[in-house]
Amino acid sequence: MLKKIDTLIYRIVEIIVGLTLTATVVVTFLQVLFRYVIQQPLTWSQEVLMISFVYSILFGAALLIHNSGHLTVDLFEEASGIKIKVLKVLEFLVVGFTIVFLIYYGIQLVQNNLDSGQTLGFLDIQKAYVYLALPVSAILMFYFHVRKVFR
Repeated sequence: MLKKIDTLIYRIVEIIVGLTLTATVVVTFLQVLFRYVIQQPLTWSQEVLMISFVYSILFGAALLIHNSGHLTVDLFEEASGIKIKVLKVLEFLVVGFTIVFLIYYGIQLVQNNLDSGQTLGFLDIQKAYVYLALPVSAILMFYFHVRKVFR
């Protein structure tokens, strides 16, 4: 049952990353086309690029945690059994606390921006919805991080 949930969550995050990366490429192409060929720059393109870039990076980081794809230091791979276990537990705790930090302060950031009502310049979208990517992706990171222990 958990395997199906894992697969579903992973697939949804993969789709989000794919769509945001596609949006980044398409909007960048349109921005260049309109600015240099048609001589009419798209006023909203910078904000769309910023949003899609933020979402693709943060949700992509969650995918990397699921796949254990982040940079690692293999300096201690030669260490003996107990040393490597202690280091792996330490690594798990440090990464876990860092993710909890991102969740907590990400929620604070979203709440502060919801209260202030700040919006983006051209798109008239509250900045809180851009910042929402941080706590949501951090929750996914935490889920994938904890699930690695039970695989």
